[in-house]
Order: sequence, then structure tokens, then C-alpha cells
Amino acid sequence: MDYTIKHVTTEQELDAALAFDKKVFGLPSERHSPAYSREKWLERMKTHGDLMLYAESDGEVIGIVFGRIENSNSITVGPVAVDERFRKHGIARELMLLLEKRALGHGIHHLGLGAVESAEGFYQKLGYTGTLLIQSEKHGIDELLSLNEKYPVKSTSVYEGTVNQVFLDLPSPDRALQRRYENTLPGCHTQMVFGKIIQAED
Repeated sequence: MDYTIKHVTTEQELDAALAFDKKVFGLPSERHSPAYSREKWLERMKTHGDLMLYAESDGEVIGIVFGRIENSNSITVGPVAVDERFRKHGIARELMLLLEKRALGHGIHHLGLGAVESAEGFYQKLGYTGTLLIQSEKHGIDELLSLNEKYPVKSTSVYEGTVNQVFLDLPSPDRALQRRYENTLPGCHTQMVFGKIIQAED
């Protein structure tokens, strides 16, 4: 199968990549967070468009891996998607490894991302370490901590001033705990998030 990997350099390429993201996930990414708005991606295209990668075959976008620099120390990865017709060909892996290489070019050694359940094994194979994120706008940090009885707390934070977050150190996903949170605390959301420290090859 022939495809090429490029990075976004024009508004037309950005729009094609974002349209692909919407096609795969069903909703525009900006519905989840202003950080994913087209305007924000346009800004990033000027400073680190080389981190906004896509795969193309016969003029059609068939995969995307976008990275954004959140601070000088870390890149947040997402969206990540490959057209279901082209999966199992190593496209997502190739995009992710190229993003890691480009991150080093920016002097950044940490990548982080949130994963859908079906993709968790993929990130683990690439060397990413998982953490359980528990978050809610309706429940405070203490309330979010109250249901955890066995895992170390890695950190807590308040995202964008409104979303209370707890990060638990899990050796592997604990679906029972995730369901317990979501069923006990309505409006609470859980997700495995993954991170990796990358080093330059000798």
C-alpha cells in the first residue's frame, strides 16, 4: 500500500486533516476543548506545524497524529486516528515514531496523551506508561480521592480552573474502578492517559 507522511503547512491541509478527525470520531474536536479549535491549530501551524502529521494515499488523508507544545517540557498528542480501511499496516506507529523524533528536534523529551480503550495496548507497545485520570467539574478533589483505596496518587490538579483532576498510578487498567467512579459520581469521567520519556538515539 502506497502512502506518504507529511506535516501540515497550509490551511487546506489543516482543513483536510480536521475533516478526517471529524469523520473518524464523529464530532469536531473543539467540542471537547477549545485547545482543539481550528484557530488554535492555525496558530500552532506557524510555530510547530512539523508536529501536525498526516498520512495521505491517492490525495486522501488516511491517518493523523497531531502534537501540540503545552509547555517547554512536554508535547500533548491528539488527535490520533487511522482510517479503518488502512489499519494494521503500521501507519499509526510510523506517525507516532516520527512525532517523537520531531519532538526531540524541539528539545522536548516527554509526550503525553489520552487513549480510547481499544488503543491502550498500542501505546503500551510503543513504550508509553499508563496512568488513570479521574476528572469532574461537579466533584472536588477530596471526593474524587475518596473512592480510591489501593493505588498511589501521582498528582492532583484543577484543569483550566474548573475541572478537578486526580491521577492514579496503575500498573494496568482497572475497569472495575473506572466504572465505580462513573456510576457513583455522576458527571465523573475516567480515562487512561499515557506518557513517555524519549531520548535521542546514540
